[in-house]
Amino acid sequence: MDARIKILPDLVMKRIAAGEVVERPASVVKELLENSLDAGASSISLIVRDAGSGLIKVVDDGCGMSSEDAALCCERHATSKVYTSEDLETISTLGFRGEALASISSVARMEIVTCRQNDSESSRLIYEDGSVVERLKTAPRRGTAISVKDLFYNQPARRKFLKAPSTELRHIISVFRHIAIAFPAVEFELIIDDERTYDLRAADRKQRILDLLSSAQAHTFIPVEKTIGSVSLQGLISRPGSGRKSKQNQLFFLNNRFITDRSLSHAVMTAYGTRLSRNEYPDYFIFLTIDPSRVDVNVHPTKIEVRFLDSRLVYDTVRRAVADGLRTPAVVPELQLVPGKISGARRAAARMRNPEEMGQLTLEAQRQAVGSAPVVDFRSGSRERPPFWQLHDTYILTQIKSSLVLIDQHVAHERILYEKALASLEDKRGISQQLLFPQSVQLDAGEFAVLTDMLPYLNDIGFTVREFGKNTVIVEAVPVTMKNGTEKELLLDMIDMYREESGGSDAVTEKIAAVYACKAAVKAGDPLTLQEMASLVDQLFSTKEPYFCPHGRPIIINLTLEEINKKFGR
Repeated sequence: MDARIKILPDLVMKRIAAGEVVERPASVVKELLENSLDAGASSISLIVRDAGSGLIKVVDDGCGMSSEDAALCCERHATSKVYTSEDLETISTLGFRGEALASISSVARMEIVTCRQNDSESSRLIYEDGSVVERLKTAPRRGTAISVKDLFYNQPARRKFLKAPSTELRHIISVFRHIAIAFPAVEFELIIDDERTYDLRAADRKQRILDLLSSAQAHTFIPVEKTIGSVSLQGLISRPGSGRKSKQNQLFFLNNRFITDRSLSHAVMTAYGTRLSRNEYPDYFIFLTIDPSRVDVNVHPTKIEVRFLDSRLVYDTVRRAVADGLRTPAVVPELQLVPGKISGARRAAARMRNPEEMGQLTLEAQRQAVGSAPVVDFRSGSRERPPFWQLHDTYILTQIKSSLVLIDQHVAHERILYEKALASLEDKRGISQQLLFPQSVQLDAGEFAVLTDMLPYLNDIGFTVREFGKNTVIVEAVPVTMKNGTEKELLLDMIDMYREESGGSDAVTEKIAAVYACKAAVKAGDPLTLQEMASLVDQLFSTKEPYFCPHGRPIIINLTLEEINKKFGR
């Protein structure tokens, strides 16, 4: 009886390997560019035709290969980068498996022209079906040029499953951009269908990123840097409010290798927290440097997924670097209020105010409604200019140099109360005010169970809540910054939020503080006196982040004098 188990022919094995390594034209681009970089190239050209299915050609000025190495480089598992099993523990090159060229040559017509610096001639080898069909000698030119033509010509089924040319081209450009960003000191050129798409000169990392982005994005980035233990990080992140609707520019690089990692993406988004508006995705370019012995890059055929020995440390480094960057003055332009005619006593009080004393606005203070102010007499020789105006009992207006500033009173007060609540949760010393008439709140069984878990957080903010019968609680005291009459609504909102979060995490405390601040803040439609507006603005600019509310909405909008003049046709 004939044996059913047989050793696969070499060509079949190569094509199976190619199925893992060469998914599409962009896979070929990635492997060839990485080989050029490993060869020490300082200048690399990528030429593409017909979205890569017709031609992919990479020309570099690297170290080149001898004729013997050129003949061996397309054999399976032939590599100059790994020699022993110990070498796998400290991989510092982009490529190392020795499968790329073997796989590519088995599914395309490939030509290699290569020459070392002191060789008198270049070696030229032509491959089909993974084997050399012709060997030639040509004039010397240091470096290597590899041409890949008619990709999947011998696998019509694979060729049929390629996406539309525009899609495949988009993937090629994406791979090119990732590698160009990782190696800014290398000159890169991309020519698509005989048109030069990119011509990148050697630059620093920031300039290389800006060279690949539109000019409109150039001013939106914040530099970040952090070193914790064995992990070093540098990068650029976008300002809140300047993000995009896609994740195209969310990039991680590990030791100059582009990687994808959901955990690290989560670290970035956690650091942004509530600063982002709905459906906004921040741009970030984050470069990690870690000892190669503490990283396993050999966990995925395309080498874009890695495994960290200290995954928690890497996560914390990313999160803290981004969070620190978002707290810097670079997040937003500095606002300098134009000095108005403010009394000396109030100016002195503003200077003496402790930034930590951020509490409730005195909404019941004696007020003169802004809307009832007398009509301005333009014939008068002298007028006192009010420093603030209230628009529709919703927005506070003031002027800065060359701009008109609009402040949303609700989200401004929300930011003040949010930071106050966070401080109380951290110090566990929230200030309470006793209710004259304690409020009874009836809950269902599920809500009551959640509220029991939440009580430590509520107590830290300043609530006093005690059990009163089955699934019923009595609210005896609330934070001093909270309006009476909203106890039940606030508790139910907090319960709904808490159900969606894991107990004890930083995200829970931030969400609790955000919900509390939203419910306790002044609302759109509440009239404010000049004194209350001034107090709100002063307290706002004493916060750590006065430009975005806890939910990511902008607090302040600038209308430049230039924009206003344009509206009036000046």
